[in-house]
Amino acid sequence: MANPRPEKLRLFPFTRRAIQAMGKEWGVFLDTLGSAVYYTGDIIGFLLAGRFDFKQFVQQLAFVGVDTIGISLIMATFSGMVISLQIATEMVKQGAGDFVGALVALSIVRELAPIMTSFSVIAMAGSAYAAELSTMQITNQVDALKVLHVNPVRYLMMPRILAGMVALPLMTIIAAVAGILGGMLISGMVADLSYAKYLDSVWHQVDLLDIFTMILKSTLFGFIIFMMATTIGLNASGGSREVGVATTRAVVWSFVLMAIVDYLLTFLVYGTH
Repeated sequence: MANPRPEKLRLFPFTRRAIQAMGKEWGVFLDTLGSAVYYTGDIIGFLLAGRFDFKQFVQQLAFVGVDTIGISLIMATFSGMVISLQIATEMVKQGAGDFVGALVALSIVRELAPIMTSFSVIAMAGSAYAAELSTMQITNQVDALKVLHVNPVRYLMMPRILAGMVALPLMTIIAAVAGILGGMLISGMVADLSYAKYLDSVWHQVDLLDIFTMILKSTLFGFIIFMMATTIGLNASGGSREVGVATTRAVVWSFVLMAIVDYLLTFLVYGTH
């Protein structure tokens, strides 16, 4: 009896599987973006028609703003303290103490405050929304809403997205102030820099463009976070394992899109100066 034909040798099996998994994930990511664009059109239509549930909006605003502001303040405050700890002493030695406040404030206002606040919101609220809506989708609660003639986009998505777009800029402003004050405290402790000189430097170097950019970034980040979290949640299918998958995707994909948008905005505002 002839020997069976030997199986074809497959090189780098783990690499091939990783590439296949990445390709599959990329396809899901593009499908999610397409759904997000479609849902955005629906939300704009509901807003123009005046179909807005104010009570739901306030409830979600309280969850996003109040429940996550603590971790945002901690992250922003310690970010300002770390920057000041690293630069204040050396800058004072080099005769550049007048610029310590400006450097800390610009770092926080332009970049760290919106990023740190968004990270805390993703961890606290974005992941929670993805888990909540994916559970509702898998357990057929979303289908029950449709049977009752309740649009899931209007009832579940729109209040959460709008709450994020309103709450995140306000939280970012508070976090930026906390970070600047944290840097001021440390610069006075480690470099004996007067608070008046520090605040004077902040006042003269931070302008309205920086503040406007910070608010614009945080607003767009809020839209990205909650649009991705709710879209992924509503598109979930399968068993209970998909709840964890949806939560992971919401966090990771929000980070990726935020990084891209952050770079583009920074380049458009500051890159041409």
